[in-house]
Amino acid sequence: MLMWLLACTSAPETPIKTDLQQVTLALNWLPEPEFGGFYEGVLGGHYEQAGFQVEIMAGGPGAPSLELLQSGKAQAAISAGDDLLLKRAKGIQAIGVWPAFQDAPNGLMVREPGPTTFSEIPQSSQVAIELGSPFQSFLWEQQGWEGKVKAVPYTGGVGQFLADPTLIQQAYITSEVCVAQSKGASVRFLKASDAGWNPYGTLLALPEPLPEWAPAFVEATEKSWQAYQADPGRANAEINRLNPALTPEILACVTKAQAPYLVGSDGLGEMTAKRWSEMAETLVSLELLSPGSTSDGAWQAF
Repeated sequence: MLMWLLACTSAPETPIKTDLQQVTLALNWLPEPEFGGFYEGVLGGHYEQAGFQVEIMAGGPGAPSLELLQSGKAQAAISAGDDLLLKRAKGIQAIGVWPAFQDAPNGLMVREPGPTTFSEIPQSSQVAIELGSPFQSFLWEQQGWEGKVKAVPYTGGVGQFLADPTLIQQAYITSEVCVAQSKGASVRFLKASDAGWNPYGTLLALPEPLPEWAPAFVEATEKSWQAYQADPGRANAEINRLNPALTPEILACVTKAQAPYLVGSDGLGEMTAKRWSEMAETLVSLELLSPGSTSDGAWQAF
């Protein structure tokens, strides 16, 4: 696990604040534009102005962001709606308080010309996907793919996809789609939400019970994301420094591609009881949560 502390710079005549609330924010993946607003919050001084000194802890494959929150090694963490519900069922005490992504940023990536919907995917297809993941379980159940469409292990990146033009793979609009296009591939992205899988993404979670500073932190986060949407340049430059594989061209592609997913139909940072209940019901139907499980207490809007 790598950790970077982004220090906000003040004008020389401004006294250094010593009474800031210290918050370590654990990401669930590498520095990417899907976290752009959080980096802008630090770099632009939005968190500091609200009384916070924020340290961003970058993650990677299998990053235990919620576990770090539970252990006290982080005071805030990034997850997704489905992951939060599953981890809470295992005893993690965390509450979702603000989603950067209204629409789930994941889905499947196919070559063009190719399927335009999930139902058009041929039954003889091979799909590289995280085996046993909730999304994989949902797709195979919802589309009736069991014993028909072959799931093969997803090894990360786009190497498999580029080497085999017939392969379909899991992807995020915030990553693989733009990376594949930068390598010359012509691709189409099938949104998970179009299949009915739509947990809130890049979900900010705080400890349960919520700390007294939670409302102020959520407000500062929303302002940070609004600033990032208005001008992503500063945060994207820092993301490029921390994750050089994301070139300025890829960063520009991702920033544009993810924009509609951030606001969805309800608006930036909004959450509804209906969406949370639907996610819990889906996980129960997949037998990933025990019968009768609900989303009660798992989220709070400010």
